[in-house]
Amino acid sequence: MPRIHNGSMLVGAMFVASIGVFSSVANAQTVEALPPAAPQQTQAVDSTATTGALVKAADESTAAFLTRVNATNPDSVSITAAELFKQSPTQAIVKDLVTIASSTDAAAAEVTGKVTSGFPIIAVSTSAVQFSEQLSALILSDSGQLPTVVALAQKVGNKDFSEVVGEGLALAHATAMRNGNTILAAAIQLQTKGPGVPSDLLIAFSENIQGTAAGPAAAAAAPAAASPIGGAGSSPASADSIGGSGTAGTDGGTAQAGGGSAPVGGGGSVGGTTGGGGTSTSTTTNNFIINNFFSTGSTTTPISTSPV
Repeated sequence: MPRIHNGSMLVGAMFVASIGVFSSVANAQTVEALPPAAPQQTQAVDSTATTGALVKAADESTAAFLTRVNATNPDSVSITAAELFKQSPTQAIVKDLVTIASSTDAAAAEVTGKVTSGFPIIAVSTSAVQFSEQLSALILSDSGQLPTVVALAQKVGNKDFSEVVGEGLALAHATAMRNGNTILAAAIQLQTKGPGVPSDLLIAFSENIQGTAAGPAAAAAAPAAASPIGGAGSSPASADSIGGSGTAGTDGGTAQAGGGSAPVGGGGSVGGTTGGGGTSTSTTTNNFIINNFFSTGSTTTPISTSPV
């Protein structure tokens, strides 16, 4: 009995297994191939999030923005400070950067040092001239920034930046003088000669201040143009130009070197001496010719004569 029972169980198990195999084969034959899955769309990510380049908000102060940059990417604070001025080369940005770099707040010391390192980058960039101009405008509008700017140049200790500051101070000095603000001009000059001022700043200031002053001085010192050779004298009666002629009937003209003869009645001489005043007048053509050669004045015979 047990053997039969066992045999029945074995046959039943084989039958169930056969059904399972048959079902698997049938399913494999009837299932159609599915098309390949479409590639998944990758959501675009803002580049600023991956690169760490932050954007300054319109209502965000320069100090707050650079502090935020320092928290995200500390190594980019210096170049970001330089980029801020490049994007907005204004007097306000210059003042912000100077204020941050001159801060003595211990809590902001890290940002202060990195912003200070950004000034040499500006000095060697294409924005250097604009920085000098805006620095000049800052000093002209707020003279209290003058010692701060000079102290900053000393703190930075960079040759290129010192030269840029010196050029800006020279521009401010020239503008102050032109506007009649001699007090500010004198203050600028004294600041450049203070103790500890970088020599490169002083040299740049001196060279540029001479350049700005040379223009008006040279124009004022230019000599007046001489009378043209052979032209008329300062007045018809004087005949002061070289080779000039006087007016007939006057008392006597002055001839310059190599000049022509004096007018009728006057005697000209070689070397431009004053001719004596003649008294005789001419009534005929022949008398005029004679009087023209022989005047009653103390003269020598002239080299050339002028027609009447």
